[in-house]
This record gives sequence, structure tokens and C-alpha cells, in this order.
Amino acid sequence: MAHYERSIKLAFDKITGEVLDADEVFKKTKDAFVVRRKFHNNELDLYCCECEQKLNISTSKNDRLHFKHNSNADYCILKDGKLTPEQIDLFNKILYSKESPRHKELKQKIGDKLLYVDGVEKDSIAIDNRFILKEDGKRKPDVYCKYKGNELVFEIQLSTLSLSYILSRYEFYKRHGIYLIWILDDFDLHDQKQLERDIKYLTQYENFFKLDENEKEFRLHCDYKYPFLTDDNQLLTKWLTKPVTLKDLNFDNNCYQVYYFNFALKKEKEEEYQKRIFDAIEKEKLKNVERSRRNNANIKSHLIVEEIKGLKNDKIQSYHSAYKLIYELDEYQRDVLNEKLRLKGLNKIHYPLHKWIEKATKDHNEFISFLLNCTVLEFDLNEVDQEGYTVFQKVILNNELHNNTLIKGLLKRNYELVKRDELTYFQWLESNPDITNNWLLYSFCNRLKSKYLVDDVFKHYVLLCIIESAKCNEIIGFNYKKTEWIAFANNAIQYHKEYWEYIELAFKHYGLWETIIPLDKKGTFQKKLEQFYSAIPPQHFDVDSVFEDLYPELME
Repeated sequence: MAHYERSIKLAFDKITGEVLDADEVFKKTKDAFVVRRKFHNNELDLYCCECEQKLNISTSKNDRLHFKHNSNADYCILKDGKLTPEQIDLFNKILYSKESPRHKELKQKIGDKLLYVDGVEKDSIAIDNRFILKEDGKRKPDVYCKYKGNELVFEIQLSTLSLSYILSRYEFYKRHGIYLIWILDDFDLHDQKQLERDIKYLTQYENFFKLDENEKEFRLHCDYKYPFLTDDNQLLTKWLTKPVTLKDLNFDNNCYQVYYFNFALKKEKEEEYQKRIFDAIEKEKLKNVERSRRNNANIKSHLIVEEIKGLKNDKIQSYHSAYKLIYELDEYQRDVLNEKLRLKGLNKIHYPLHKWIEKATKDHNEFISFLLNCTVLEFDLNEVDQEGYTVFQKVILNNELHNNTLIKGLLKRNYELVKRDELTYFQWLESNPDITNNWLLYSFCNRLKSKYLVDDVFKHYVLLCIIESAKCNEIIGFNYKKTEWIAFANNAIQYHKEYWEYIELAFKHYGLWETIIPLDKKGTFQKKLEQFYSAIPPQHFDVDSVFEDLYPELME
């Protein structure tokens, strides 16, 4: 304890009214003991400049004299032994400044001016002569008063303060519901020292206060940071100064600090406004990008429509140029093209595809084929028109068209055959007996789950008829009689030997094998079978996908 007590540098002598500096009066041992003798002769009446409790002059074993609190003294920050040497040094500097003429002048002016403020209880004003006593310590503010029922203290700071000192004052007054105003004197807003920054960042308000000494009544100059948006939506801040009175101030009962301007709140609002402006600008940019994108897509769509019209009107048989333009489009541009063509989702009056097919001549085969094979173009293929006709029926009933090719295009585009299509097709066959019956071929395609396999069905149609015959136990798609199973089997192994693994698998799986072998009285089929296995030709497996789609049971 003695180590810290020796660091009490200032003692106020009530007899002479002087402040004694321990560094000066105890510098020489001889002079020090003269002072000690005066103290014990009651020629000196010493008090602590911080807590105003009596001090005495004590000595150590090395004859070093120092100021010291009495053993029964109440709490004093200089007595509790918790300050570091550096903090003690700063604290003593503060005490020096409190005794400076400028500090005393400001305290007196604040107290005098408060007398003229409405709402201030005149009897409550205390200028450096009132301790605020609490269970956790005491503090003596520079100026104290009561204003509209609130306790208010002013702390004048002319010298450097440690953050611990600032926080100790701030937290003490905050705990006890006393509003604290820091009064600064001479400082540069644009070159703030650590003291100013520590005080500024105590709260979100970032206000500085300085006494206006030119006014008779109490008034402060408030320097506050003001956030604002520039014309180019940049958020900046600037310092503004405003003369304020107590009635102009806001009292925050959470941190018990006063403020004139709420920097954090204003900044938050400016940031929100900045974001709205930014979002509006970005939205406008997106609109401009969308307009440009839309215009570009419209231009390309227009060129494609004109290209298709030209090819159709000129009866050109190659639509390569139109395909190229369409397949160069991105997804968005394709949507715009379909929107412009309006081939899907129209009201039920138009049915453009139905009408084009109905009115098509032999010169329009390529045009209709292009429409069906260009998968980018969107149609309602399975709609029936006002007269109840499907697109399939329109194709069949137009003898100018190469219907087999066009129907293949329909089936690849997920067209689904319906009963009326079958009736129309067979009626048409009756009128055209020389035309090959392809209904079974179309039925195979209609059964596909994966329509991209339509081309494979067309390619392997005969092979599929063999498999279908085995499955149905009925010869289908051939001109054999119902009982000519041996001729049917001989044909299969003779002309489709490269797919025999599939055929034999189907014969055995569906039970046809047990039918054929007993019927082979002359052994023609079994002879061909022996020849096959004596020199097995390379097997083809390009029908795997079709078989897995149409006959999954064979692939298990």
C-alpha cells in the first residue's frame, strides 16, 4: 500500500490555500523534514485533491516522506492500490489540470450560467464541492445540477485522460442513473487525439460539447458527425457545429449520456436510403439489359420468321438455313421466338398447324416436315381442332403429303395416337389398297417411353415384328398364315442372324420355342440353327435401348 500512497503527488493546504507538490516539497531530505515538522505543529492542514479527505505526512524505513491517507479514510481511487504506475501518473496529471486557472474558470462559468436555465433547480448547482456518495464509491464532478428531475454532471477535460479513467467515470454515473456531459475545450475535429476518440466512441451518437463562453445563459457548441449521400450515391460524413441549450438535448436513459444529433440512427437511415437508390439503379440497369436482350431476341426472331416465310413461299426444299438460325439461339431467345410465332397456347380458333397441314400441297412437304422436326418450335400437337380432327388425321387426309415421314415427325414430338386416328387410317387404307399398312409401326412408336428412339423403331421395324409375334403368339407384320411358324422361324434366322440372340431370347421367354420345335417335322429350322451355331456371325446390339423400352421383361 505504501508504494502506491507515495504516488499521491498533490495535497491541498487549507491554511495557506496552496496545492503542495510532493515532488517539490520532499525533493531534499532536509527540506522534507521541515515540512513534516510544520505538519505536526498544525501549521499545515492537508487534504487529498481527489477525495478531499485529510492526509498526513508519513515516512518509510528509508526516511522517504510521502502524502498518505489516514488509516480510517473512506474509499479513494488513489488509496485502493489498484492503479498501475502509468495510470497513477495520468491521474495526477488530471488533478494538476483540475487545479489550473482555466479549469477553475470553466467550472465557474458553467455553474453561473446554469442559474439562468429554466428547469435547473438553482439550489442543486454544485461547483466542484459536492461528492456523489454511493455504496461502490464516490465521485466529485466538476459541476452538478438537477434539470427537470434528472441528475446531471459536467466533467471538464483539458488534459489527456486514460481510457480506464473515462470508463470509470462513465460506468459510475451510468450505474446510478446520472447523466454525464463531457466538456472539451481546445481540440481539432479533424485531428482528434486519443482522448477525443475515446469519449466519442463511448456511445453511438459521436457528439462533442464545448462551452459557449460568449453567452450569458448556458449554451454549448455541439460538434457532431453528419452522414449524407452524394449525387453518385456514396455515403460520406462531415462535421457540423450547432449551438444548443439543455432543452435542445436528448437524454438517453440507457447509457445516461446526452446528445443533440443521433449519428447512428441517421447513418442507418441513410444506408437504407442508399440501398433503395442502389437497388433502384440496379433494377433500372437490369431493365435496360432486359430491354436490350429482348430487342436482340425480337430482331433474331423477326429474321427467322422472314426466313421461314421466304423458304415456304419460294417452295424451297431445304430448310437448312432456318435450322441454323434457330439452333444458334439461346434459351431466352427461343422463348421469345415461340412467343412471337404464337403456335402454342392460342385460343381454340386458330389451330395453325392443323390449317397448314390441311392446306399444304406437295410443295409444302419440307415446310411441314421442318415444323415437326424442329424441336425448338412449340405446338399443342395433341389438340383437336374445331371440327374434331387431330393433326394425325389432317396428315392422313391430305394425299399431297408424304404422310409416313410426317407421322414419324409427329411421333418423335410426343404425339399420342388416339382411337379416331386408327379409324381414319384404316378407312384411308381401304381407299388406297396399294399403300403399305404401317399402323403397327406407328403403334410401336406410340408405346415408346423415350420418343428419341422413334428412328430406331423405323429402322428395326421387321425385327420388332418378329419379337412382337413371339410375345403375342401370333404372326404379326408378315404375310405368313397363322400356322406357318416354321417358315416364320426360318425367315428370322436366315435374314436376321445378326440379331439372333434377341430373337432366340424372345422365342424362349415367350414360349414360342416349345411351339416351333415340335412343328419342325422336316428339321429345316433345326438344321439352320445348327449351321448358325457352327459359325456364329457377329451379333449387333444397336437395338438394346429399343428392346429395354418396349420389352423390358427380356432385359431382366
